[in-house]
Formats: sequence, structure tokens, C-alpha cells
Amino acid sequence: MGDAAVSALVTEVVGRLTSEVIKEFNLLWGLEDDISSLKDDFEQIQAVLQDAEEKRVKNNAVEVWLKHLRSASLEAENVLDEISTEALLQSLHKQRVKYRVRAFLSSKHNKYMSRVTIAHKVKDIRKKLDDIASKRFALNLTPSAPTSHVDDMEVAGQMPDRETSSLIHDTSVIMGRNEEMVMVIGKICNKDIGKHENGEVRVYGIWGMGGLGKTTLAQLVYNHETVNQYFDLKCWVYVSENFQVKEIIKKIIKSIDEKGCTHTQLETLQELQEYLQSKLRGRKFLIVLDDVWAEENEKAKWEKLSDILSCGAEGSIVVMTTRLQTTTRMMAKVPELQHKLGCLSEEDAWLLFKKLAFAQGREGGDISELEPIGKGIVEKCKGLPLAVKTLGSLMWSKSSTRYWQHVKDNNFWELEEINMLPAILKLSYDNLLPHIKRCFAYCCLFPKGFPMTKDELTKLWVANGFIPPKGGNDLYMLGEEIFNCLVWRSFFSVKANSRDDEYVMHDLMHDMARHVMGDDCLVIEPVKEVVIPNGVLHLSSSCPDCHFSPQELGKLTSLRSVFMFSEWIYKCNISQIFSHMHLRVLYLRGVDMNTLPESVWKLKHLRYLNLSNSEIKVLCESIIYLQNLQMLLLKGCGKLEKLPRGLRYLRNLQCLDITDCFHLHHLPRGIKELSSLRTLSFFPIYKSIFPFLNKSVANIGELGSLNLLEGNLMIRGLASVGGLSEAKSANLKCKTNLSNLALYWSVNPNLRCKQQMFTYDEEVLEGLEPNPCLKELKIDNYMGKVISPSWMVNLNNLVSISFSWCNKCECIPVLGSLPSLRSITLRVMNSLKCFHHDDNTNMFGDTTNMFLSLQNLDIYGCPSLESLPSNLPKLKVLKLKDCDELVSLPDEIQSFKDLNELQITECIQLFERYEKEKGVDWPKISHIPSIRIDPPPR
Repeated sequence: MGDAAVSALVTEVVGRLTSEVIKEFNLLWGLEDDISSLKDDFEQIQAVLQDAEEKRVKNNAVEVWLKHLRSASLEAENVLDEISTEALLQSLHKQRVKYRVRAFLSSKHNKYMSRVTIAHKVKDIRKKLDDIASKRFALNLTPSAPTSHVDDMEVAGQMPDRETSSLIHDTSVIMGRNEEMVMVIGKICNKDIGKHENGEVRVYGIWGMGGLGKTTLAQLVYNHETVNQYFDLKCWVYVSENFQVKEIIKKIIKSIDEKGCTHTQLETLQELQEYLQSKLRGRKFLIVLDDVWAEENEKAKWEKLSDILSCGAEGSIVVMTTRLQTTTRMMAKVPELQHKLGCLSEEDAWLLFKKLAFAQGREGGDISELEPIGKGIVEKCKGLPLAVKTLGSLMWSKSSTRYWQHVKDNNFWELEEINMLPAILKLSYDNLLPHIKRCFAYCCLFPKGFPMTKDELTKLWVANGFIPPKGGNDLYMLGEEIFNCLVWRSFFSVKANSRDDEYVMHDLMHDMARHVMGDDCLVIEPVKEVVIPNGVLHLSSSCPDCHFSPQELGKLTSLRSVFMFSEWIYKCNISQIFSHMHLRVLYLRGVDMNTLPESVWKLKHLRYLNLSNSEIKVLCESIIYLQNLQMLLLKGCGKLEKLPRGLRYLRNLQCLDITDCFHLHHLPRGIKELSSLRTLSFFPIYKSIFPFLNKSVANIGELGSLNLLEGNLMIRGLASVGGLSEAKSANLKCKTNLSNLALYWSVNPNLRCKQQMFTYDEEVLEGLEPNPCLKELKIDNYMGKVISPSWMVNLNNLVSISFSWCNKCECIPVLGSLPSLRSITLRVMNSLKCFHHDDNTNMFGDTTNMFLSLQNLDIYGCPSLESLPSNLPKLKVLKLKDCDELVSLPDEIQSFKDLNELQITECIQLFERYEKEKGVDWPKISHIPSIRIDPPPR
């Protein structure tokens, strides 16, 4: 049982007992007395919970009492959920009659029988809880006012007054590793060090105990500019305890070529080996194998993998991190390529601690009194970076000298190093609020090293009801505060080589999360024996093909979450899962099935359904009876062709992620009725040539009422929109939370050109006015001659803009005056002649106030482009490809002080003029650090 689960669970149940829906149905069904009694019992128990939590460790009777309380609380939560769901289903029945939707549910669902069943359950729970509440006296549990461990600040999401992300990415937080980083880089970038005569791949091993920062050092090396320039190819793979050659090869392939191969084509080790070697052969690569646990008895496995990887160009290397010296010696055979990572110096450790513990925003406490105690704490950390970071971020929230002294004098310092660090992490965990403990512990359901995002975790926490309401605050905003708090406290760290703000848990943190979850979770891993405890709430499996016997299924009747993880497409026994009626979360990314069975309607408690990257083609109509469903994630389902006609009835749906579902040509009519929808990543509006078919599909006007939409929105098929008024009906201007907008007219611009199907393009673009808060804008396959919507000049928050396949366009809009614009991308614009046209200036006028923030300019396939802007003071990267009419770069390029990368490809005149050492204008660009000028093809 998780040590935070009971108090957080009881708090949640008390909140549910007072909800408006429950109150309404109590009166309707005559349950007022029973529900009132439950509420009283829970509130009395809540008052003594703090005392019980403190006594449980030494008093086994209290521990048993808490287990019974947990069981009763879960039952109460389930029955309250059933009451709320019954209300939703009755509303659905009314809607079904109104719209004459197929009513197969009526044969499965008897509302009168449901009421009777629920009433019996409520009375049974009341009896149990009366008994539990009365036993608090025998256990001598006394009420106490809720207080924190000391008189300090303990609030959700508390952290310094700066963005967490900026602090994490601030390399100055990493102390004392610069010399080691330079040393490692010098060795791995020297092809003669560790070179084997038989062509065996070189291996560099970094080893040392957990928490020293092996991964951090490898990450510093991996991301260094010298390494980027030396190697042709880099990839990072997290290995962990299960050293399986086939799985590691899959991970390497996925890292270097995620979209270049279909998972189903590569099944055998031989196929995987041949494919990987085709990608590595002749290239100088760096592969990081992080957190390797290969034992000496697995030497043959390593030799097999080493043989497969011995196909790269000279200088290729594998860098591995491990806690084991034996593993280092087995893999990195050359002593010069073995590095034992040491502890931080006392000076560096103090600087790291001080940076965190006394960061901006702390309140109270005399720093002059706290510093000497802090130095004593740091000295006892013995230079372990994870210990220093964890305690530093913890002590930031502690102003009491007494608490600082308590930490300094704690008994855990007397433990051996291998046990001391987990004890320190547990201390930091113990100082979290109960609901934050619950959110953190839940993350152990992800495999070690698995990348997690703030958005994904927040959705899961909301779906599980882990985030208690706080005034009128948005639950997702509260979830973001919780996530930021956990990052600040070092429970999460940025994933190495992350592309999408991904985070991971340190192995020791993951171990602690598993420990505090206890029997609440069951984690099934390859080659490990499965022992199923009673009352499991959350199941996570890295073996999706596992099958449970009827006896085992009997122990899993309480399941709230099911996670299935696999590197590639997998098959899953879905029928077994659908027998678990109380599921809140079903995570089946990459599952190999064409549709969900009709029996999905049984999962009436389900709030989160993730089928992303799966083979799904059609969602069955019975999904509309999942009236609690909040998140439906179908990202990357490239075969998805159809959504249920009754999608409009999922009134609690908040997220419909259909990113990259390009076989989906329309949404069902009525999407506008999803008033809670916050995420709608893709809106296709292709019209059929048969008018009667268009009556059942959503038109662009259905976007008009969905003003809660946030994040990304791609509208595809705008060639079907009939003009200004129809485009305006989308009401994009009122969607203040949209950050990224992509506007696509057609997937076949050549066909449109032939048929002259671009009469309304300029009108439609004018009507699709976004909110000025927009940060990214993409326009694709637009066929107007000019891009000049009146609203463009109002996008003062726009950071990035991209134009692609706008082949009729001769001039792009005024962009130079947009104050926040940092990136411009132009792709395949055959008619584009001038880069900008500004009524306030001309090509020979004053341009000093133009493009003041632009950092990246990427132009490809613009053969008619004749000139570039002359004033680009902040430009960092300039890429030009296939721009034959571009005669020269701006003369002012010599004054672009921040320009550090220039690429010119397939540009005939530019190549002749700027060819390295030969071109007449080579001296004007020779100062740029990174230059690549490729000759045009013959």
C-alpha cells in the first residue's frame, strides 16, 4: 500500500460525497441518510489520519486498520463513480431518443436495476465504514490539526520564481564535471585510442555508484559541439537491467530511423541486424548505451552486439555507463577507455547546494545562520551530486534553523553509501504533500528510462483523480504546478537527447516510487517471475503478449490502470482487459488491432484511452457509452479512417488527439457539441463529390463554438471552404489558447493547379484570422498570388512561420515588423520573387527596424527568389537550397555577429560566388564558424 495513498484517497472521497451530482441523486434515490452517514464517518476518520500515519510503522494494528480503510475508500469511490455515471447515461438515453441513435445499450443496461444495486452497495459500505470509524478509539488515534513537518512553506508546485525549464537546461547547475567532460571528449574523438586491429568497435566505459552523475557526464559529452562535428551519426539508448541484444538493436534503429522503417517488417534478429548495419556501415557513429547491467555470464550477448556494431567507419565508438566495474572491463577492454567517475569536490558540491537551497524566491530564515548548517549537510553528502541536488532543492522551502539542523543530524548519514542515498531521496519524498506523493508514485508504471512529458502525466493524473480541486483553478494548471515541483525537487530530469521536452526518472527515484506504491501496482517485466498480490490497482507490462489464468484474473478485479509497453507493434489479448469494469486508464500505444470490440462499452468508468501509433482503422460506435471518457488519444494512427458517428455524445471529452491521422478525411457531424474539448489536433474537412454524403460530416463552422481549444490545431482541406464568411465561421480569433496553427489547402497542389481550384484561397485565408496570442503558423498548398491577410501584422507573439508549396505566390507578407519572430521557413514556392514587401520601406530604404528577432532562415525550392533581406542582426542559422536566381547574399552579412551556421546547396550562382577559398565573395563569409557549400548537381 502506498504510504500517501490513504490520506489522499480519503480527501478525494470526501470531496466527491459533497458534489452536486451526488447530492441530486441522493434525493432522487432516497440515499440521503446513507450518504450523510458516510460523509460523517470519513470526516471523523480524516481527523485522525495524521496520527495513524505516524503510528503505522510501529503499530501493526494501525497498519491493518489503514488497509481496511483503503479498501472501503476504494469501494466508496467506485460506487460514487457509478452514481455519477448513471446520471450521464440517463442523459445519453434522452439524447439517443432525440437523435434516434442505435439503442443496443438498452438491452444491456437496466437503470432501475442499477439503482437497486447501487443502493445496496452504499449500505454495505456504510456498515464497513461505521465499524472502521469506531475502531479508531480502540487504537487510541487522536485528532490533530493538519500541519507540515515544520513551520515552513509546503504548497503544491512551490519552486523558485523562474521557469523550471530554464533552470534545468542551465548548464551552470552541473558543477565540477568540465575537466572530465573535456578528457572524455578528447579520447572518444581520437580514433587511435583503443583501436582494435580486428576492427572491433571501440568502447568507452563510465562507471561508478548510483547518483554520481554518469548519465549527466555522458549527456554533456553527447551534446558537445566537438562531438557533433566529429561524428556523422549519434544515438542514445537506455538499456537498464534487461540486456537483450534484439531489444537493444530495436532501440538503436528507433533512435536513428524512427520513421524510416515499418516495425512489422523487422522481426528476426537477422533482419534487425542487417537493417541496422545498412544504416551504420561506412559512417562514423557514436552510440551511447546508458545504464548497462550486463553481468559476466552475459558476455556472449555483448560479444554478439559488439560484432553487429563493428561495421562503422574508423573512429566509431560506443560509450556506456554502468554501476559495475566488471561490466566496464567486459565491454571496454582498453584500460585507457575506462573511467571511474569520482565524487564532486567539497567546493563544487557546496556551490551546487547553495545555488539550489538559496535560489531566488525563498522566504524566511537567516541565511547567515543556515549556511554553516548547509555546509555540514553538504560535507555529509560526500560529493554525491544527486544527494546534493535533492537536499538543496528540499532545503529551499525550509526556513526553520531547527529543521536544517534536524536534517544535518539525521540517522541516515550513518548508513553505508549504497543505502544512504535512497534514504535521502525518501526524506525528500516524505516532505511532499499527499496528493503530490500519489502523482509521483504513479510514474513507476512507466518503464525505467521511459520518456515522459508534462502533458502526458498531467492527463493521467487528472484521469485518476489525483489532483484535488483548488478553488476555481484549472486542474491541468494545478497538474503543471505539481510537475514543475517534482522537476525542481529532482524527482524528474530532462531526458538525454530529448527533442520534445521529455523527462525521465533516475533509476533510484524509480525504485523508490515502486517501493512506496507497494502492492497497489503490479509491474510485469521480461524474464521476471510474476507474483500477483490481491487488490492491485495499477498494472504495467513490458510483455504485452502475457496471458492471465482465470485464477489470476480473479486477483485483478480492482484494476484502475492498464499500461502496455512495447518498442514495436504488438498484439494484445484485449478481451481479458475488458473484463475489468473499474478501469480508469487504458494505455495501449502501438497495439495491433483494426478496431475495438463492441464490448468496450462495459468500461463505463474509463477516462483515458490511448491507442496512439496503433493499427486501428475504425472506432466502434459503442465507444460513445463511455460517458466518463476525457482523453481519447489516437496520435499516429495512420490507418484510421473513421470516427464514431455518435462522437458528439462524449460530453466529458476534453482531448481528441488525432495528430498524423491523415487517412481520416472528415470528422462526424456534431463535433461542435463537445463543449469541454480542449485538444483537437487535426480538423479535416474534405468534401465528397456526392452532396448527400457531406450531410453527415463536420464542416469548418463546427469549430466556431470550440473556444477552449489549446495547443496545436491543423485544419486540412481548406480548398473545400467556399469563401470569406464560411472561413470566418471557424471563429479562430476567439481561440485564445491556441499556440500552433497549421492551414493546409490540399494534399495535391498539382491537381488544383490543373483544375484552377483556387478561386477562394485569398478570401479563406483572410477569414481564418487567428488570435494575436498565436506563436506558430504554417500555411501549406495555398494558391493565391499574394499572402496578404490584414491580420498578419497583429501577430506580435508569433515566434515561427512557415510557407510550403504556395506555388502561385509571388510575394510573402510583411514579416519584418513582427517583434517576436525568430524562425522563417519557405518551402517549394516556385513563383516567389521578393522576400518581403513593406509599404513603409523599399529595397533601398531604411530597414534597420526589420527582423529584429529573427534567428533562423531556411529557404528551399524557391528558384525565382532574387534577394534576401539586408538587415538580420540576430540571425544564427541561414540555410539556402535550390534558389537558382539568388545572385548574392546581403553585403551586410559581415555584420551579422550571431551567425554561426551557413548552408548553401544546389544554388548555382551562390556556389560560384562563395565557393570556399575560390569564390570572389568567400572573404565575406569566411568568419562564420560552420559553413557548408555544396556544388550544384551536374
